Order: sequence, then structure tokens, then C-alpha cells
Amino acid sequence: MITHNSLSKLSYQLIRPNNDQVFGQECLFNCEYAGVGHTYADRLQEQISVLEARLEQLQTPSVVDARQDSIALHDPYSSSAPISSYAASRGEAYDTIAVLPQEKDLLETFLPYASYFGFFLDARSLVKAFSNPISDPNQRPTSALSASMILLGAHFSTHLAHNVNSSSELMEKYLSKAIQAVSLGLSEYHPHRILHTLQSYVLVAYYFLLHKRSLEGRWHLDKAVSLIISAQMHRIRSSDFTHTTPASLSAAQSASEEGECINAMWTVFALNCLWSAVEGVPASIAYTTDQGRVDTPWPLDSGRYSDTTFPQNFKSSHTLQKFFSGIPDDGNSILALYVKATVLFEQTTVFWKRYSDNSRTLSARTLSSPVEVQEFQSSYQNLFALSTRLLTKIFPLSSLQSDHAKARLLVIHTLVRVTVIRLQCTLGADNPLSRPIFLDMANGIMDRLTEFGMNSTLFLDPMMAIILRGPATVFIGAIKLYSSPSNYNPAEVQKYTSCLNELTHIMARHSANNPLMASKLTDLQEEAIAIRFI
Repeated sequence: MITHNSLSKLSYQLIRPNNDQVFGQECLFNCEYAGVGHTYADRLQEQISVLEARLEQLQTPSVVDARQDSIALHDPYSSSAPISSYAASRGEAYDTIAVLPQEKDLLETFLPYASYFGFFLDARSLVKAFSNPISDPNQRPTSALSASMILLGAHFSTHLAHNVNSSSELMEKYLSKAIQAVSLGLSEYHPHRILHTLQSYVLVAYYFLLHKRSLEGRWHLDKAVSLIISAQMHRIRSSDFTHTTPASLSAAQSASEEGECINAMWTVFALNCLWSAVEGVPASIAYTTDQGRVDTPWPLDSGRYSDTTFPQNFKSSHTLQKFFSGIPDDGNSILALYVKATVLFEQTTVFWKRYSDNSRTLSARTLSSPVEVQEFQSSYQNLFALSTRLLTKIFPLSSLQSDHAKARLLVIHTLVRVTVIRLQCTLGADNPLSRPIFLDMANGIMDRLTEFGMNSTLFLDPMMAIILRGPATVFIGAIKLYSSPSNYNPAEVQKYTSCLNELTHIMARHSANNPLMASKLTDLQEEAIAIRFI
């Protein structure tokens, strides 16, 4: 039985205090927390406390009268009183907004894009159950999940796009409905409310990211992280006998259900690592410590989560510690490779921040002793070895048939190469030893973009809008270098100008449904105009 005291102690150990150095360097995202009033750790602790209370109620429903078991959820950024009622806990507050037309169609519209937004459940089965009025209620999505899926479906709806006058108002209604429903997700009476609420948080976080509202997106992602910790999903199938699957999660009825739990944990973990890295802060979970370690096994390919193919004795411990130690593992699924790419990017960002000064060159004052020099060299070599080794493990795009699977693999190829670029930035952007590596990684990204065939999809993972800044920066640096009098080389200038032009054209083609991509493209074009080569 999970108790409030045990979870409080656990969550205190797992939340990484935000006492790290405040870095002066510009991040890929600009952090927006300065005037909020609570520290990052404070907000996560508040969220975990609320979730702990609710999870304890879910485990002991007989102790609390059903009409008094709703919890008070509040916006941590405001001083308004919490709002909660029995009606809200039953989802009736969600119905105060009249059901908008075409919601079934909007769910269908969302389906082709689900894999781009961290969808770890069976989207097609959920949509089918939602659309069937006589389907088993336990198979239908919760109000929180359906509202989140409808929100993103509305974003991609051509019908709404063609009705500009009404689309903005409708989108605000869909957004308001989704936020309200998600805030009440754990109060719904559904056997999979925890997983569905997690999925809802992820979808809403992605929606805000897509619309350049990173503070609101991060808040919803933090809620997902808090729920992962509170439910101890990072210890699913731990081989450590002191950590068993938490009682707050319903026992999986099949291998596919257990696979969804494993994929849910890793999806939230990976998104937190990637989002933290682009904001320039460490990940929320102190996964490198013994208390915060992840024991959950690496996720499998979806086809292996069946009662006939599920591995015997599927247990693990110290999953990430073993990975960082270079111990071979069988984490070769697309999701496992994605998690490894994000965690390496996050660790490399922490390393880069630690050893670089405001000019983004290796700071001599950070290496004031032989011990510090040795520590730097050891960390650098380990991160470089892990990144380059991971590159050899990522299978080529041509090995996959599905465009959606190729698109996910493209993100992994790109992210690992951007990680190597960032790692080399620790040695200095002008370091002649790093320059060939910069160019090799950037050219490798362009090769994969070309191989993928960028006209074959109408959408890219929202994070691609940010991480494509890596090769763009390399190409801009190369153009500046070979345009200078001391290194003047018109052929090289033309070569990398063409690369940058191609990259901007790719971003332009994928900006229609991606406001974040459009914004990053504008920033890049303005920088290009400033140095007059486009």
C-alpha cells in the first residue's frame, strides 16, 4: 500500500531541487518562470501532494464517502480559491460546455498525427469506442482524453482552417474544454483514469508547445511528471524486491496493457528530458541518483506487447545508470532509441552549461585543478562515446515502410547529431578540431532529411522546429568562416549557403500547421538576412 508519508519522502528525493547555477547563455527556449513566485521544485511538490492525496483515495474508496472524494485542483500561478465539487468529480462540469459539432470527425482527424504527439495508447481503438454509442464504457476514452484528442484534431481540421472568422473562437472553446477536463481527469470513474490522464497531460503540453506557449505547456508536462512519480511508474517491473509495481495502478489484464504503462512512463520521461534541455535546465527527475533511478525496462516494439511474445522474466533495475556506464542492453525499439537520444541531449546540455561561459567557449576558470580537468575529460569522452555509439544503433530510414515510423526515426537521427554538435560546442564554436565534427553532423542531418523525402509528410514533430536550429547554426558559422578575409573560399560559401537555403525551405513547407516551426523559421530568416546571404 502506498502511503502519504512514503510518497512524500519519495517525491522529495526524486524532485531535483532547482538550486543549479542560473546560466547566462541563451537557451533554445527562453525560460518563463522568473516572476511566478514559486520555485520549480515548489510547484512540482505541490502537484505531487495533490496527486498523492488523490491516489490514496483511489486505493481506499470505502474510507471516504463517494460524494466527498473530489479533490481541489488549482492553478499554482494564481491566488484564486480552488474549485471542486462532486459534480465536477463525476465529469458533469465538463458537460456545462455544450458538446460542439463534429467531435467524432475531429477525433478521426487527429488519428494520423497521434504518433507525433507522444501517443502511447491505442488511438484507433479509442476513437472507435468513442464513436460507438453502445461500446463498453471501460474501453472508451475518459472525458479528459477525448477532449485533448479533439483539441488537436481541431488544430488540424481543414474545415476550421477554412472558416477563419469562427476558427479562433472555436479553438478557444475546445482548449478551455480540454483544460477543464484534464484538470478533473483523476476524478473520473474509469479503470484507466491514470493512464488516460497522463496521455491527456502530454497532448495538452504538446498543444501549448505547438502554439509557442511554453509556460502553460511545461505546467501540464510537470503534472504528468508528478503523476509518474506519485504512481511510482519509474519502478514498474523492477527487479529490486524492495520496489514493486505500485498498488495505485490497476493490475494489467494483458501484456498490451502493461506495455501501455511502460510506454507511458518512458514517453513522459523523454519529453521531460527534451523539454528541459531546450530550456537549459536539468530534467525534473533526479534519475542519476539511487533514490530517483529508473528501474522500468526499456520499452519494446509494440508488436511484442502480446501474451505470446511478451518476454519471460521481463525485469530491470538501474536502467539508465547501466546505459550511461556503457553496458549493452536490448533497448532497440524506436521509443527506446528516442528515450536514449533525449536523455543524452539533456545530459550533454547540463555538461555544456557547466563548462561553458557566456561566450560559449570552454571556461578556463571551471578547470582550475587537475581533478577538474580529469572530470571534464572523463565526462566529455563518455558522452561522446555514448552518442557516437547510439548513432551506429539507429537503423536507417530505408529499413522502415511506414512514413510515421520513418518520421519518428528521423527525429532520433537528428537529435543525436544535434547532441554531438552541442557537446562539441563545449570546446568552443571556433575550435578547429571541432569544426569537422560540426559539419559532419550537420551534413548527416541534411542527408536524412533528403532521404526521408520531406514532401511525403505534411507535419513534423513539434520539437523538430527547435532542434533543427542545430544544423542551421553550423551552416551559418561555416558561411561566416569562409566569407572572412583570412579563410575566404567562395565554393564553401556557396555550398553551405545552399544547405541553409534547403533547410529553410524544408521548414517553410512544414509551417502551415506548425506555428512553432513558422516562428523558428522567421527567426532564422531574419538572421540570414542580417548577414546577407539569402
